[in-house]
Order: sequence, then C-alpha cells, then structure tokens
Amino acid sequence: MSVDVNLLKEKLENLIVRYQNIAYLETDPICFPKAYKNPKDIELVSLLSCLFAYGNVKNIQNFLRPILQKMGPSPYQFLKEETQTFRPFLEGLSGYRFQTREDLYAFFLTLQRILQKHRNETPLFESYFLGGSGRFQKNESIQNFQKFLETEISVTLGNKPLSYGLQFLIGKWSSKSPKKRISLFLRWMVRESYPDFGLYKKIKANEIPYPMDVHIQKLSKVLGIQKQRNIQLNDAYSLTEFFKKINPEDPLLYDFYLTRVGIINKCKGSYVSDICKDCELRGVCLVVPRGIEPRLQG
Repeated sequence: MSVDVNLLKEKLENLIVRYQNIAYLETDPICFPKAYKNPKDIELVSLLSCLFAYGNVKNIQNFLRPILQKMGPSPYQFLKEETQTFRPFLEGLSGYRFQTREDLYAFFLTLQRILQKHRNETPLFESYFLGGSGRFQKNESIQNFQKFLETEISVTLGNKPLSYGLQFLIGKWSSKSPKKRISLFLRWMVRESYPDFGLYKKIKANEIPYPMDVHIQKLSKVLGIQKQRNIQLNDAYSLTEFFKKINPEDPLLYDFYLTRVGIINKCKGSYVSDICKDCELRGVCLVVPRGIEPRLQG
C-alpha cells in the first residue's frame, strides 16, 4: 500500500498544532538543554542528554537532573575548569543502567580534558562530524564522531579498551545500528526551528539520519512507510528521504511531534480503541480496522 503523502502531511500538521507547546518539553530529554542560554552549555548538556537517552523519560530525568544540579548554572564552566567541587562530583557519581560508577568517572574526566583542550572551539563538537572535507558525509560523519569519543575515552583509561558500558554509551562506530542517540543530538544542533537549537551551521537538516527510536520505528510501520524489523543506519537515512517528499528542506520537523504519539498517546502499534479514537494520525494509520475509521469520524 502506497502512502498518501498529501494526507499524511495534513495529519502531521495537526500533530504540530497539538504538541507545539512548551508544556510537552518535559516529556522529552530536550527539557535539560532548554534550561540554558549559553550556546556552549546548551551543546554540552544536549550531548549528555542524548547519550543517556535510553530507557524511559522518567529514568533519564531522575539520573540527569541531580548531575546537572551539581554542575551549577554553567555545566560547561564546571567541566572545563579544575574546581574544588569537581573531584567530589566524580566521587559522588553512581551508575546508570549499563554504565558503572567507574564508567561515568572515566567519561566525565574525558569530557573535561576535551573541553580544556578545545576551549576556543565554537561550537564544541561540530568539527568532529565534518572531517577533512568540511562537509557532513552520510557514511562517515557520525562514525568519525564516535571514533573521536572512543579514542579520547581510551586515553583516559590508559589506552585500554572501553568497557561494555562506555562502548554502549557512545555506540560502536563500526556497527550498522541506526545510531539514534547521536542522530537525535544532530537534530537538536542542526534544526533552527522549535524545539531545536540550530547551533551547527555547516550541517543541513536534510542531510542527517532520522533518530530511529522505538516510537519512530513503530510509527513508520503503522503508517506504511517502512516494514523492516531490524532497523539499520541506512533505514534512518531512508526515512529522512521519505519525509523530504513532505518537507524537502526540513524533513526532521516531524520527529518531536511523532514521538509524542508514542510517549504521550501510548501508541501500541496495534488497534486499541481508547488510544486510537482521538489520535491525530487516524485516517493514515494502517492499524485501524476497515469500517471503524468512518464511524469514528462520524
């Protein structure tokens, strides 16, 4: 079944109207960098928020909020400078899911060294995605950023290999995974309109892969866009290409709003009357049984 792009665009615009409200930012890790005004704080906190964005939103918030509170009004200044509170901060860390306390200790030490080494860099991390070409490359840029983080963490560890927790945190550059968390970070940094920040000027919004979290994977299937069970990075780029048919310059515009269908509406990927009856995607979603949709609209 082919997707009616015009009808889907109409439904997506309805989603934007429904969820373009700052109240919904609390349902997303982007709520953390939204608390800052300095671009370096925004960029640094965005990276932290995205790397730790696995699991449910409540767990992510419960982990990150006290860490950011301990860093004070400027996490960038806190990590960049050798302060009296930095060592106690490291010693007070506790693990998060796959990351042990020792993993987090090494990770934050690495971040501090990176920031101290590149204190004049603005933005902080964009150049690591661009490489020698000065442009974003589909098959290289995200992998290059992961290689950079892996190398720097290995230096912190005395050139030892990364633990499972640290490798999971930054992802394996050689894997074919959709690299959702770094793609999400790029969306926040590249897109210039709500709810994102537009700090990166050398990467275009229509060049980056779609952040393929579980909600987007589920919705891409029920909308008839993709059918794959095992999503890879190429599938994330393919989803970007699909949404270019609707918005050529800003295909990731719809990511934040589509994920609210999963996070807030609790979409199951199958027909549930109480959930589906008020969904903005009703009419383009394939899980509503034939014959029910007209009755719901009537």
